[in-house]
This record gives sequence, C-alpha cells and structure tokens, in this order.
Amino acid sequence: MNDKLSTLLDDPEVRELIFAMASVTPPSGAPVASRLHAVLLYLAETTTKEQYGSWLSEDAVNKAITVEQVRTTIGDSAIDDLAQLMSASPGIVVWQLAAVLPDLVDAVSPGGQVVDPDRLAREIAEASADDDRSAGSFGSRVH
Repeated sequence: MNDKLSTLLDDPEVRELIFAMASVTPPSGAPVASRLHAVLLYLAETTTKEQYGSWLSEDAVNKAITVEQVRTTIGDSAIDDLAQLMSASPGIVVWQLAAVLPDLVDAVSPGGQVVDPDRLAREIAEASADDDRSAGSFGSRVH
C-alpha cells in the first residue's frame, strides 16, 4: 500500500479532484488510469527538469508548479470540464491542481518512476478502499 497516496486521498477535496481528473474524457477515449498516467508523465515535458525531478526524488522537497504550467499540461477545455464536474470555477480548479500535482507525482513514483497505469489504478482503488474502511459511520475519519 502506498502511504503517500493514501494520505493524499484522505483529504476529500483532493480525492474528488483526482477522481474528477481521471474521469475527464479526452478525445483519445483512453481508460481512466491511462489518462491520469499520461497527464502525470506529460508533466515532465511541461515543467522544468528540477521541478519534476524533485517530485520523483525520495529526498528532495517537492518544488511548486505554476498555474500556467498546469494550464499548459491539462488544457483549458479539460480544466473547464473538471470545474463543471466539481461544481467549482476553473480558476479554483487550476489552483487546486497546482497544489496537488507535485504531491500526486511524488506519491505514485516509488523509486523515481511513475508507476504503470494498471498499478496506478490498483493503488488508487486500494487507497480509496482503505480510506472508506477507516471512515466512521457518518463518513468522518476515526482518529
């Protein structure tokens, strides 16, 4: 089990954002985990080497991503779709993505490489199931 991913998905807003990001249908019609995987890999091309490298490193502090880099990576159309799915403004979604994407890449890149789409799907499902099992009867986490 990936503790970093599980910790990320513990936050309901982050969980909703990641699931929404995986649900937005690009023209390719690729499976959900494959789409999310492609975005995470595409970040290597739309960010600096230092930024992306910090997310892959077990030892480095994750460097921030800019809103413009998020827009370049995700695209305005997909951001609008995400905003609609989340009932939020595109501006809020972009800021949320900027806050989450470095940690998401970090969480799904043990050993410095982003896991394959099948493992990504399993890890998200396992982290989500674990989070659901640890929720109290009214949906709040038991601590």
